[in-house]
Amino acid sequence: MALGIVNSIDDPANPISGTIKEDESEQIYPFRDSNFPSTGLGQGSPCTYDIDYSVDQPIATNLQSYTPTLVEVSTAVTQDYTVRTGETLKIKRGGVVTGSVNVNNGNLFVEDQGSVLGNITVDLQGSFIVRKGGTVTGSIMISNGSAMKVVNKGKITGSVTIMKANRLIMGNANDGGILYGSLTIQKVRRVIITDTTKFNC
Repeated sequence: MALGIVNSIDDPANPISGTIKEDESEQIYPFRDSNFPSTGLGQGSPCTYDIDYSVDQPIATNLQSYTPTLVEVSTAVTQDYTVRTGETLKIKRGGVVTGSVNVNNGNLFVEDQGSVLGNITVDLQGSFIVRKGGTVTGSIMISNGSAMKVVNKGKITGSVTIMKANRLIMGNANDGGILYGSLTIQKVRRVIITDTTKFNC
């Protein structure tokens, strides 16, 4: 599953196709789903969907409604976290997570001087973003169509292993990402690395 919103509907009288906009990447994909009229979804609705990023022209199917939830961490905590479908975990200024974080089709942000000391696993088309001075010192495993972005002085000092991912983005218009640990890539569909990104593998 992946997360996004219904971006457009081709024919409101027969709403079985259109486009979705993926969360975080804001990339637009076509959808085709004969069950769409019974989902209660409309243009702008948050949705989950199935998509095979490994094909040349990915098409979203099996669209379902969901209610997004947000948890923000701005203090020191020792617990483990699991981020599930429709959930977003933000670790921001003052937040220090010493436990592990497992992202299963949800979104994880480490930003604004927040930090994760434990290991991070991103699976099932989840999304992981380190930005604005956020730091991760544990090891990171990315798999099954998931995405990782390290931008705007986000920093990772642990090792990163990407088994099968949709996107790896290092750096953006605001500033580069920083990776001090090792980087191992088995398969990734799209890679963007800006010249402001810093590696010290």
